[in-house]
Amino acid sequence: MTDEQCLFCRIVAGELSVEPLLATEHTLAVLNTLEPMSRGHVVFFPKRHAVKVHELPDECLADLMAAVKRVAHALEVEDYNILSNNGAIAGQTVFHAHFHLIPKWSEDEGLRYDRTKRPELDQREIERKLREALSISEAEGTHKRRRVGPGPCGV
Repeated sequence: MTDEQCLFCRIVAGELSVEPLLATEHTLAVLNTLEPMSRGHVVFFPKRHAVKVHELPDECLADLMAAVKRVAHALEVEDYNILSNNGAIAGQTVFHAHFHLIPKWSEDEGLRYDRTKRPELDQREIERKLREALSISEAEGTHKRRRVGPGPCGV
C-alpha cells in the first residue's frame, strides 16, 4: 500500500471528510464511529506515515501518547485500554501506525482479551537476544541507558 492509498494519510491530506476530536503538531484523534468497541472509542494516528509504531520518530510517539492522555482525562473514565496492533497477524487492518483508546465502562463494554498464561514458553533465548541488541544500540548511541530506580518520573 502506498501512502496515497492509506486511509489515515488520506484523512491527513484532507481527501476524506473527518472532524478530528483533537489535532496536534504530529497527531490526529478521531472518534471511532465505524467499529467502536465502546462509547468514547478514539483512534489516534500520526500525521506522518509509518506502518508500525517502532518506525515512528520518538517525538511523534511522545505527541501521540500525550494526546491519548489528554483524551483519557477528558473522558473521565477510570478504566481503559490503549491498543496498538502492529502487523497483520497481530490484528492490524489499517497499515498506518495508530493507537486505540478504548474506555472500559463495564465488564461487557470495551476490549475483551484472553488472559491465558503460557508458563511453557521459555523466555531465556529471547531475553539474551534482546539484551544483546539493546546493548549494541546503546553503544551506537541510538538509545540512552535507562536508570533503574527513582528517575525523573518519580518511579
